[in-house]
Amino acid sequence: MAASMWRTLSCASRHFSLRLFKRNISFSARRLLLSEAYSCNEAWQKRLESPVFEKIVFSEFAIQLKDKLEKQKRASVIDMDIFANKLHEMDLSDVEFMEDLIKRFRFTEDAVPVQDSIVHAIIRAYINLGLVDRLLAMIKDRVNYGLFPDYYAVNILLDHFIKQENFAAAASLAYKMMLQEDFSHPVTHLLSLYAAVKHLHVGKVDEKMFEPIPEDKGEEDWIPVKYIRYPHYDDHFDVKDERFLLGKTLDMLGQHLTSDPVLQNSVRLIGLGLWHKFGKGLFLMEELAKTKKKEIILNESLVRFDRCLENAEVKDPDAPEKELGLQTIDDEIYKMRLTPDAREELTTECEEMWYKLRWGDQVIETGDGLLKRVESLVKSELPKLEPADIADQTAMFDEWSSRRLELLEEQVKEYIRQQKEAEIEGKLKDLQEKEELLRFFELRDKIDLAKARAPRERPVKPEEDEETVRAKRIKRRKYRHHI
Repeated sequence: MAASMWRTLSCASRHFSLRLFKRNISFSARRLLLSEAYSCNEAWQKRLESPVFEKIVFSEFAIQLKDKLEKQKRASVIDMDIFANKLHEMDLSDVEFMEDLIKRFRFTEDAVPVQDSIVHAIIRAYINLGLVDRLLAMIKDRVNYGLFPDYYAVNILLDHFIKQENFAAAASLAYKMMLQEDFSHPVTHLLSLYAAVKHLHVGKVDEKMFEPIPEDKGEEDWIPVKYIRYPHYDDHFDVKDERFLLGKTLDMLGQHLTSDPVLQNSVRLIGLGLWHKFGKGLFLMEELAKTKKKEIILNESLVRFDRCLENAEVKDPDAPEKELGLQTIDDEIYKMRLTPDAREELTTECEEMWYKLRWGDQVIETGDGLLKRVESLVKSELPKLEPADIADQTAMFDEWSSRRLELLEEQVKEYIRQQKEAEIEGKLKDLQEKEELLRFFELRDKIDLAKARAPRERPVKPEEDEETVRAKRIKRRKYRHHI
């Protein structure tokens, strides 16, 4: 009877929470979070006044750069820097040609280490040309393009996607920062948080279901190999599920929200639910219950965590395991799923923790929801952080301009040195030829004597086939018999 009353109370509490959750959801109007001054457009355009860019015709320069990459299999950093900073002048019909040059440079010696000035210029050029979709694809393909944006470029790109209400693209950029495990910059952290939470609400990621692994019913082709590579799922770079990416990103973002414990706990719990780390989520709830602090977590986060647990896919514990040679990463992901019994057990524990938190008045059931709180935090903190970033960007542009001049001077000096070396080599070759002509008559007797003493090569007789050899033997025998 006690169990029945408990479940009735839990279900009633859950329905009540769902009504509160639906009532608290709100969406902000279309708005640009960062000010226009953050982009530092005037300072950015001022860089083109440098003598480095004088008399540079971009289309001709790009063709020369391609010839250099094809013939020499390399290009200098200053050449690529000039190319990137003039990229905004390209014709849209040439975009594939330009991207091919970026890809070619990626596999040259001078591409490492990655130069922030080159990547920053490419990102700004693509934003100005309206090619953000292609840009995002290039950023994702880091092996072939090697675009690792600095914090300021990431912030400008995040703000652009948020302004266009393309929260899925903004969240995917936040995923990349999560994979780098780098949310140390406060503006990047806040914009990524806003993009991730907004994508959670608009995209309804927590309601998505995992696509089942298609069964391959075709014939198996077995080939001999030296050893079988066992599939390994690292739960980081191998993550492809949208829920897991968003969940892991939210969990990492929440860890940096030390100034707001309510948001920190709420964002982390939702993230752990999306990531299907239900054990860690229950542990977090238990730790919060032990603190006895009032109003420490949002009701919305509990609802979303419970929904993720309810929608979590399960595995068949009695399913036969595939042979080692046929296993893939998808099979490893399948093994990580809960069994039906484990999910039921976790659901019961979740209900118990939910009741304990609610009984201790630790759940915030009224007031602003998660999205509203995140919006309020971001809009209040960003104006305080902008002046420092603007000053840093201006100083960074000046530093890049100075460095660009130094690299150009070094390249000019290297070019002059190579020309002088070529001239000296040419003169030495001419002197050697003249010396041989002048000394020929002095050394004529020695040359003739050496020529006479030199061993003469005997002509190599061609190999004869068996028929020819047999015919010669018969002819010799006949001759001897006749004698």
